[in-house]
Amino acid sequence: MKRNQTATAGTPAPKKANIYLIGTIAAIAGLLFGFDTGVISGAQEFIFKTFELKNDAGLASEATRGFVVSAVPLGALLGALMSGFFARTLGRKRSILFTAIVFLGGTLCAAFAPNLESVVLGRLLMGLAIGISAMVAPMYLSEVSPPQVRGTIIFMFQLAITLGLLAAFAINLWFSHSIQDFTMNWRWMFGVGVVPALILFFGMLFMPCSPRWLHLKGRVNEAQKVLQNLLGKSDVSKEMAEIKVSVQGEGRSGSFLQLFKKPLLPLLAVSFGLFVFQQLSGINAIMYYGPQVFAKAGFGESTKYLAQFFMGLTNVVATLFGVWVVDKIGRRPLLSIGFIGMIACLGILGFLLKSGSGEYPFLALASILLFIVFFAISLGGVPYIMMSEVFPLKARASGMAIASCANWGFNMLVSFSFGILVTAMGNMGNVFMLYASCTMVGFIFAWYMVPETKNRQLEELEQNLYAGKPVRRLGDQISRPADV
Repeated sequence: MKRNQTATAGTPAPKKANIYLIGTIAAIAGLLFGFDTGVISGAQEFIFKTFELKNDAGLASEATRGFVVSAVPLGALLGALMSGFFARTLGRKRSILFTAIVFLGGTLCAAFAPNLESVVLGRLLMGLAIGISAMVAPMYLSEVSPPQVRGTIIFMFQLAITLGLLAAFAINLWFSHSIQDFTMNWRWMFGVGVVPALILFFGMLFMPCSPRWLHLKGRVNEAQKVLQNLLGKSDVSKEMAEIKVSVQGEGRSGSFLQLFKKPLLPLLAVSFGLFVFQQLSGINAIMYYGPQVFAKAGFGESTKYLAQFFMGLTNVVATLFGVWVVDKIGRRPLLSIGFIGMIACLGILGFLLKSGSGEYPFLALASILLFIVFFAISLGGVPYIMMSEVFPLKARASGMAIASCANWGFNMLVSFSFGILVTAMGNMGNVFMLYASCTMVGFIFAWYMVPETKNRQLEELEQNLYAGKPVRRLGDQISRPADV
């Protein structure tokens, strides 16, 4: 016992000021992620007025609207497919620098767009940057953070996404009222994104490279110097040895095709499926089309953006709560609570919107805010945790990439199809009833498929996997022989 206490006491504290600065700068990529996905909710109405896209043009018009909105997830899908290449070749730091440039270019392209096609191009570029940075930035943060603060540092990226959404809703609220010229206010909504893109670029210039990537490229001396600075000590031989073992393991990664065979296929199904049902819950229909939903619920022009702002604020607070309880309550209980709550809220919202009277706007708002709470503590974060836990080391990168593609692919599907479904089904309420039905299927899927991984070492999950345990029981405790 004394030996353990001595070892703990002798462990040098990392330079937390430097680590948190690195985390803050790199997490700006997450802020841009949230901002660029959320800003279209307020900008689209004025964009369509500017370019005279009529409201009564039927399915063709809704398809055009859907393409403008879904351009970001489409670009993000392409970016996710390329993220591994960028991370390996350019490196983590330079990949983030590259995305900052793409963020900047996409923002300027959209803000100064002379036509609708240029808006779409700008949003495709934003999405491309999001898809790359959403994979590379957390990877970078995990590789530069000491174990003592790694979880907190990586969480800064997730928190930044919700803060970016909140910032987008606040910007939408401000410019929709402060600038009366509808041909200009949406340009300012997009244009604000230039500021965090510039901060990300110039900030990352002064951040260190990933020591793991430097070692992977044979730049061992540079990797050692970076580690010494990050850990605040001169003797990093132990850490360098661990990185060496990890880098050697990189070359023994499993084949991509092995993910589609047992025993990895069920893991892929769980990770892929959770992201599918995350999107089919309709979360991004509410995020992307919030003002239209609130208008249908009975809110006026002066209050629908305010209602959306409160939705973003609720998302931030609920996400903080979810992070606090996920390791206390567990993944499965949170998913069960979240699914049941979301089904109820979607059902109530669908009923209120189906009536079309708009007589109970605050009841509709309450159902949306509660939906956001239940989503944030369950499907908002658990799929990301699950995909990073269930895959064995050799398949983790490929498995996470495919799961991310499910996220962006179905994000694009929902954002593109929402207006079309409203027109085809005759009522917005029917669409949310459809989302409620999909969420019911998701609850059944999670109940029978998702394992409980709370308080389990990743090696324990991997050991259970190769021992033939079904995916639902990956989190079972491993029996160990008693010491003699």
